[in-house]
Formats: sequence, C-alpha cells, structure tokens
Amino acid sequence: MADLDNSWKPSAMIESETQGEAPTGFTSIRLVGQGISMDILEPSKLKTSEDWRTIISELQQWGDVPNSENLSILSVLNSERGLIVNLESDGNYWLAEFLPWGSDGRLKLKVLNSYSGMNVPKGGYSWNGIDILILREQIDYTQKVGDKLHETLSQDNIEESKSILFEAGQKLGQYHSSIESARITPADEKRWNKRFLKLENTLKSNTIWRAPFTQDTPCVLSLGDVRFNDFLIINNDSFSLSINPPRLADGLHKDDCEFPAIRDFACLIHDLSRLCYTTKSNIDIIELRNSLIEGWISTAPSKWCSSNAFYAHRGGLVIWEYEQSLLDVLEAFAHQSGSPEPAVSIISRVIPFQKKMYNNRLTAAISFVSFFLGITTLYHQVPTTISDLLMPSLCIIIGIGGFFVYRKSSPSPSKPITHF
Repeated sequence: MADLDNSWKPSAMIESETQGEAPTGFTSIRLVGQGISMDILEPSKLKTSEDWRTIISELQQWGDVPNSENLSILSVLNSERGLIVNLESDGNYWLAEFLPWGSDGRLKLKVLNSYSGMNVPKGGYSWNGIDILILREQIDYTQKVGDKLHETLSQDNIEESKSILFEAGQKLGQYHSSIESARITPADEKRWNKRFLKLENTLKSNTIWRAPFTQDTPCVLSLGDVRFNDFLIINNDSFSLSINPPRLADGLHKDDCEFPAIRDFACLIHDLSRLCYTTKSNIDIIELRNSLIEGWISTAPSKWCSSNAFYAHRGGLVIWEYEQSLLDVLEAFAHQSGSPEPAVSIISRVIPFQKKMYNNRLTAAISFVSFFLGITTLYHQVPTTISDLLMPSLCIIIGIGGFFVYRKSSPSPSKPITHF
C-alpha cells in the first residue's frame, strides 16, 4: 500500500491474490508463508479526516466513538499488531487501533467498561461481525510496567522487581474477579487438546502434549494475550491494565475455543521468562515467579487459582506456558527472525518434563492397585480376626499414602520447566 508503511506485516510472508471482500476504504490481502496463511484487512488511505470518514462509512459502530465531523488525524504509527492512529475530536484525544486479522471482544469490553481499574476501549467498528477497529480515550501515564520491570531486573533489584510482579499479579487477579459473574462455561478439554495438536502439526514439532484438564479451569472472558507492557503506571503510582489488540499468532492460528483464567496468567508468566532472558538478570526466577503467583492468587477467584488449577499432572500452568512458547515460534516463523528465546528452550525441555511426570504416574498406579486390592479383599471376605484385617488395611494405607505422594510430586508452578 503506497500511502502507509505497514512494517507490522510478517516479513517472511508474501502478498497473494485473495477473493476476500472488503468494506469501502479497505483492501483485503492474503499473506502466505510456508504452510501458513491468513487474510487481513488494511486501510487503503489514511491521511485526512475525509479518509477516516471513508473508512468507517460501511462499518457498524458499537460503543462510544469520536465525532467524525470534527475529527483530525494527528499521527499514524506502526505497532507489531497493526496501525495506531492518534486522533483529536471536539477537544478530546483518542487512540484508534486497527485490527488487521480481526477480533470479537465486544462482550468482554461491555463487561469491563464498568471496571475503573482498566484501560478499556470505549467503542469501535466492526464488519461482518468482526471488530476491525477499536477506539479508546488517551490516558496519561508515567511508564509502562514492562519497561520499569526491565530496568529493575537489569539492575538485579530483587525487592522492587518482586513488588512490581506482586502488584501486576494482583491487578490481573482483580480483572478475573470482575468477570466471575459474567459468562462462564465448562473446561473445554477436547478443543484445547485439538488446538495443541494443530499448533504442533503446523510447526512440525517433535513434542506432543495433551492433558485431562480439571474442571477448576472453566472458560472465561479471557484477555487472550497479557504482557507487562499492558500494565500502565498512572499518576498515583497504581497500575492500570489495558485491553489491547490480539497478537500476530492469533491471526495465524485462529481460536475456535475460549480459554481459562490460568491461560491469561500463563501469558504473564511467560512474559516474565522473556524479560529474564533479555535482561540476563541474576535474580532467581523462582523467587520472581513466586511473587507473581502470590499476587494473582491474592485477588483472583479462589477456584480459578486453586491447587487443582495449578496441578501439572492435569495441565496446570505449565501446559499453557508451552502453548505460549509454540505461539512465539509461530510468529518467529512468519517473520523468519530466528529461534525465539526462551520459547525454544522451554519446548526443548518438554520431553524430559513429561518423562518425569510419567515416572510419577507409576507411583499413582501402584497406589491405585494397592487400594483396590485392599477394598476388594474386604468386600469379598469379611475379616473375623485382627490378622485377617491386617493385610487389606495395609494395602489401603499404602494406596492412600501413595496417592498423597503422587499429588505432592506434581512439579511446582514456581519452578520453570527449564529448571527440570
């Protein structure tokens, strides 16, 4: 497109002909790479207020948007997720974010507009039921939390780093508490495991991971992707969480399911791993993860952050960290930007990690057999003496004890997979 520098496009994917329709003011483009493709919509021209009115002419408005009659375009910028436009209308300043691969987050935004702790888009424009432009009023902030955390980690400032992580976890937990009364559906084990399969096949990964997810991880109004730079430090030094456009991987690998709260938290945990890798911090990452976990569980709904939700033998936190690593590799593949770390290191540890959990299951199997033998013996032969009772009782005790040993052997969420 001649008028705009769309450097946000994945550099290793080429433009191909598409039969896709586009509203007035937009162009439909198909991007194609090795084994991956996606259709996007991008504005054809965006320099004047007249261009803006052309762009929105066939779109469906929702929520609050600026008055287009008295609108001025102040600047057009690139982000890794699409174009960002600074607008002024009737003395108010707006931020418009184009969503090249679309989104459908209106229900989530409608729920959250009443929550003062978040920087939520006030409205937007959709086409054929898909949001392609969101708008928010610009707010003043002193710094992004990700930038601040990068500084403290680089300086090996452990106390301030832990404080930042705890507060970020708290803010995310408050978000989850705010949606607890909104739409909740049961854990979607079948679709989640199918998603992992599709990602692994696309990347030709040598890893395979499926899990029998617990019902303590129901589907919620998930944020989709959460990073520390989504948290803004506002004037009173408190944190505000922004709801931002979807990442490139969401366009390359479309969601056909909803996600649990722990998946949002895994996005943040994975972003901590990225920061620790880039800063080469000497702070023990286990301590840092502990602070983030403690912050989240202090405010999130208790069931969504329970020991069952974290339980690695049933997926837990770690399987969603694995998913985030796969998505990082998918984006790097689209850009041909080399092996992304720490994602590649995390994926390389999956097989040894799974072997450890498999060995743990031997304990569970022995426990189950022992408990079953004890109960079966008592059922078929009622003991008449203490000696008759001794052996089945011992089997039951071994079975119960073995179960608790198996439960306790589940890898701790504080310990990253690269440490196993």
